[in-house]
Amino acid sequence: MPRIDELKPTHALAGPLPVGRNGVQIVRGHDEPIDGTARTHQFGGVRVALVKCDGPRELIRPARQIDARTAGCLRVVRPLTGTVWVFQDGRHGIVRAPNLVCFDSTRPYKVVMPENFRLVDIMVTHRLVGLTAHDAEPLTARPWSGAEGLAALLSSLLDGLGRHGREVETAVDLLGGSVAGLTAALFAERMREVAEDPQIARQTLMLNIQTYVRERLADPGLSPVTIAREHNVSLRYLQKIFQEHGISPARWIRDERLSRCRSELADASLNHLPVALIGERAGLYGASHFSRLFRDRYGITPREYRRERGGS
Repeated sequence: MPRIDELKPTHALAGPLPVGRNGVQIVRGHDEPIDGTARTHQFGGVRVALVKCDGPRELIRPARQIDARTAGCLRVVRPLTGTVWVFQDGRHGIVRAPNLVCFDSTRPYKVVMPENFRLVDIMVTHRLVGLTAHDAEPLTARPWSGAEGLAALLSSLLDGLGRHGREVETAVDLLGGSVAGLTAALFAERMREVAEDPQIARQTLMLNIQTYVRERLADPGLSPVTIAREHNVSLRYLQKIFQEHGISPARWIRDERLSRCRSELADASLNHLPVALIGERAGLYGASHFSRLFRDRYGITPREYRRERGGS
């Protein structure tokens, strides 16, 4: 693989990119925002940023800045205006609205915006979409058409966030689950397209299962047995694909429920809901049971967590 500073556009788009020295941003952190970021908001494992910049911009993440011990993220970019070029894993993808492109923060990359631009930048943890950094390699620097299928749905949603940037915090609170679900489903769809082998099939199944579970966390009957039955696999096979990610299905479901509760406890707009009801909304019934699981996972009770974040 060539060094990042050796990456060049194809002959069809040959010629120097008009990015001056002052427009270069060396990216040191996995989730470092793009210079010019106007607004950013976190929803669980998803961060959405609206970026606007007058003038060209070039992001470079060299290998020397990457700490393999730190968890990375996948980033999906949807231009609103201007062009985005992504170079990674020996490929490059060039997109304009309404198309999308992704890159992985755990490996060297270069992202170039050669003109004034506005874009939406989604950052998702690998765990959220059920992929490791290695699994995601076939997806990077490949343009995704925003005119059809799941990509069109996500592209349209991000376009709406971009056009109503002043309300991004409220919008992401309301639509963050949709962004997360659509992003995970889109990765699953793209995995099916880039290759057909047993490993890809398992990853696709994993993504579908995770999407299914997140949509049904409030269901007290949700269990590994019902999930396996719904997806026409044996319980043993379900356990096997989760073991590849170092976790059991039951533990993953519990962690997702607790993560959902933590997000809602930190949401000021939900302060009127009793703590026990927050647990029930994620399928954790019984106030003492919910409190014990939350304390075991985060070292603090749900009520204390809400109080520390300014809730009642």
